[in-house]
Amino acid sequence: MKSFLCLIASACMLLLGACSMLPQPSSKGALVKVYRANPVKEGLVCSVGGDQGLSFIYVGPQTVSGAVNEEEKRVVAQYAKAVLGESRFINAMGVPAGEGEYPDLSIRVHSYGVDTKKSEGRVSRDGKFQASFSIKQAGMLECATADPVLVEKHYEAPSYSAEKLPSIARVQEQIVKEAVRQVVRQFVPTTSTELRPIKGGSDLADRAGKMIDGGNCEGAYDGVRMVADSPQCSDPDLLYNTGVALECMAWNKANDQKSQADYLRKAKAMYQRAAFLKPGDSDIQKAAKEVSYEVDTFFASFERQKKTRETLKQYQAPKSY
Repeated sequence: MKSFLCLIASACMLLLGACSMLPQPSSKGALVKVYRANPVKEGLVCSVGGDQGLSFIYVGPQTVSGAVNEEEKRVVAQYAKAVLGESRFINAMGVPAGEGEYPDLSIRVHSYGVDTKKSEGRVSRDGKFQASFSIKQAGMLECATADPVLVEKHYEAPSYSAEKLPSIARVQEQIVKEAVRQVVRQFVPTTSTELRPIKGGSDLADRAGKMIDGGNCEGAYDGVRMVADSPQCSDPDLLYNTGVALECMAWNKANDQKSQADYLRKAKAMYQRAAFLKPGDSDIQKAAKEVSYEVDTFFASFERQKKTRETLKQYQAPKSY
């Protein structure tokens, strides 16, 4: 019996040893955010630019029209701005775009109001908001609701506790905000935090990796940027680690979306070069794919701004005879 137990113990030790020799996933690297497309597509239908991000937009009393008075235009616009702020991705601009550098959110209201009724010892409060929405930017972003968005709310309580009903202002806020959320939801990405592992290889790649793992992404980038920026650099691990440093800086150093986009655009270039040199590395291919998607979709609004300005300059340029 004792020899049998020894045999089992020996077999277990051999299995454990074999497992330890298998390649293990790296637990070293930098934590980064990864944006993915929101699967919900129930709001707008886009003929142009529907797969792109929406970092900036203007909504104000001037973009609200239809069955509303001037005060209601202001209130509806204010509620819409609040929803954009909740998204933590779409920034509501305070003034209209002077040169079309960001789109407008237009809201045409068909019905808006809250009705309170008393009947047979009960009080009911019904809110209704129906509106058509559109987002446009100089022919580069063309989206609109196929059908008007309708939001209705019904509340009811005994007459002796009517004070428990939400106020008229509260119901007005709820119905407008819910409608706006439905419309802009598809432009707000889902976000996850993931570990972007580092790579070892050359001495320079190793040093950069250790600095990244220690949280000094900026120092790692400064130490390798001269080599990595050179077209002659053919070290895929160094290029990849440089991309990790840049992606890390996008989420930990940048103070605004434009700076994030700049860092991610540089990271994309590094990842793509590394992916070409090392096509069999799944970590490198994954990083190149994810960051390229982010830059080309969710941060595409900055490229739209640039193209819009260039287009307007062409229209404004004097013509020769």
